[in-house]
Amino acid sequence: MKKRIFSLLMLMSAFVLVLAACQQADPKGSYAAAYKKLISAKSYEFSSDIGLKVDASNLGAEDKQFADMLNDATLTISGKTNAETKQSEAVIKAKLKVQNMSLDFDIPVYMDEKKQVGYIKIDSVLDSFGIFLGTAGMNFDSVKGKYLEFPLEDDKSSSKDTDELQKQLMESIKEAADNLPADKFEKADLTDKEKEQGASQKVAFSFSDKEIKAAVVKFIEIAGKASGEAVPKSELNKIKDGLKDVTFKKFDVTSTIDDKENLLTENADISFSVDSKKAPQSFGITASTTYKNIDGDVKFEHKPNKEDIVTEEEFEKLMAQDAMNF
Repeated sequence: MKKRIFSLLMLMSAFVLVLAACQQADPKGSYAAAYKKLISAKSYEFSSDIGLKVDASNLGAEDKQFADMLNDATLTISGKTNAETKQSEAVIKAKLKVQNMSLDFDIPVYMDEKKQVGYIKIDSVLDSFGIFLGTAGMNFDSVKGKYLEFPLEDDKSSSKDTDELQKQLMESIKEAADNLPADKFEKADLTDKEKEQGASQKVAFSFSDKEIKAAVVKFIEIAGKASGEAVPKSELNKIKDGLKDVTFKKFDVTSTIDDKENLLTENADISFSVDSKKAPQSFGITASTTYKNIDGDVKFEHKPNKEDIVTEEEFEKLMAQDAMNF
């Protein structure tokens, strides 16, 4: 389940990119070449700053408080991946304000798809979530510097099966994007800063509410077929009905590319409203992503040594032993 969620997030992120990449005419052709180079790369690094804007003025005090927390939050996700060795790592950093308290999160995670296991640094979890776990102020010396091992797959599907499914889904996304209107893509002027960063061109694209909804439904339909579990027409109709309560106000994306067809940056600005008394009336999402070291030598900083790895059972025993000393 954990890996499914991670894969889904990666696929949905890729969906934004593929919307443009499947087109063949300029300026889409140059973008397609850069995107193809990225997804075909043996390795790369990325960093994404994410901002949220939630309007919950139509809801109760508790929901408004939660919305305020999200609005004031800063979130950065950075990562590295090596497609050949099937290794990757991500570091999630966030700053939140909860009931006049400022909380800093810094969670590194390392994943090995060949072994179907992941590792999360225990120190970072206790430091970040101690106030919620009831461990704030406690010293757990026995787990300092240790990494907790967890499975990436809850089912028995093989890594080969997962790779094939992801490949089919990516092809499905491309197929869904083929019908998008070509006149939505254009070249934009580079800023001085973007030129200094090595960009040689900028591509911008945007889609209307109708176009986005059609693309989402089409993606769900053909992704289901690719996975061998076609979505029934009745379910697709329910999805379409549900989307009637959602209105996309903005879906704008700009990307910069260097003269070697490397994708350098991707900036997305998305906002939508929801016609429901039980949900916040509007959401806004901004994401600014940079890519670097494409096909370069990626060095993982959070790959644990064997002696620093503990299983869930070992972790519970160590925590219990330390707790007895308080």
